[in-house]
Amino acid sequence: MLTETSVTPTFASPFLQDMQARGMVNQCTDIVSLDNKLVAGPITAYVGFDATADSLHAGHLLSLITMRRLARHGHRVIALLGGATTLIGDPSFRTESRPVLTEESVSSNIEGIRRNIEAVLGEHAGNLIVVDNKDWLGEVGLISFMRDVGAHFTLARMLSMESVKRRLDDGLTMLEFSYMMLQSADFMELARRHGCVLQMGGSDQWGNIVNGIELARRSDGKELLGLTTPLLTTANGQKMGKTATGAVWLAAEKLSPFDFWQFWRNVDDADVGRLLLMLTDFTPAEVEALSAGKVNDAKVALANAVTGLVHGVEEAKKCNQRALRLFNGERPQDVTIVQSQDGVRGLISIMVELGFCNTNNEGRRLVDGNAVKIDGEPVTDWKIQFSSGQEFLITSGKRKRNFVRIS
Repeated sequence: MLTETSVTPTFASPFLQDMQARGMVNQCTDIVSLDNKLVAGPITAYVGFDATADSLHAGHLLSLITMRRLARHGHRVIALLGGATTLIGDPSFRTESRPVLTEESVSSNIEGIRRNIEAVLGEHAGNLIVVDNKDWLGEVGLISFMRDVGAHFTLARMLSMESVKRRLDDGLTMLEFSYMMLQSADFMELARRHGCVLQMGGSDQWGNIVNGIELARRSDGKELLGLTTPLLTTANGQKMGKTATGAVWLAAEKLSPFDFWQFWRNVDDADVGRLLLMLTDFTPAEVEALSAGKVNDAKVALANAVTGLVHGVEEAKKCNQRALRLFNGERPQDVTIVQSQDGVRGLISIMVELGFCNTNNEGRRLVDGNAVKIDGEPVTDWKIQFSSGQEFLITSGKRKRNFVRIS
């Protein structure tokens, strides 16, 4: 029986109490049963991650932090990496097929994602198990799979899934159509191998989770459970996790810790309190106190906490210190080096490289609108050039600042 959490009584388990207080419980297949199991003793739960890139991004943080919270309460969490399912691609809420990846690319991506997961779990990684579904899906024969798994799926049920209906007119392939069966087999297999009783994920995974539960019930007679969290969105309902220059990656090689810190420092005022509750270890009382103070102080606390989880506390401190130096007009030790071209470099090309603008025309408009300053002085000529050895503070608007040295 599927139950909506809005009518759920007060929870007895510390994990669900914490999740409920933070607004992180979206749906559960049987919330009373889950609460009872959590109170009775340690359980095993899993979250799946397909290896479509060599790093996770900000959109994965709620799932990662849910794993961290569960592990902190003494339960065991499994990170299931999709060495097999990534080769097919989840069609859920997509308008077109994912690019087909090679097995070598998927294996490389898995290593990057493993590092992301272990970093966020941090001191609770002792309760973490990392597995790859290629271990059981990679060698299974087609006939055996269709007899053991496919026999429990009806075409009518599969066609009723929202993720399928959205793609039928756009050319959903049989490859993608089979994804829900493969992912369902994952839950059944983890229940058999590791005693896993709970699958967790974002709300967009609800259909896949329910399918896995139904398969285990039909095939093995097991009663498994599913729990989803909300998607990471802004106050107006837009998905979070992207900037003008791309995704907010968790890997430092793809997005610098300072740029990651700046993303959270610059979130909209309306989102700060909710993000502090969901993404940090501040208690609800501490979040309330931060929200009652200066909003910029709350944003700094958010940026420090999330960056600390992903990149480490020391790196978060460095980012905070660098930001203070930038916004106080002091010259930091970590100046951004910009290469000259024949001994000089133009202002607009510097702005594009720093991410202040995406195109030359956009940069010119910013200068023409008096939005760009060099060492605090407005720039009036976008044709200005800087010579090798020059060092200066460049700002654009209220939020974009960087110290630059021309090499």
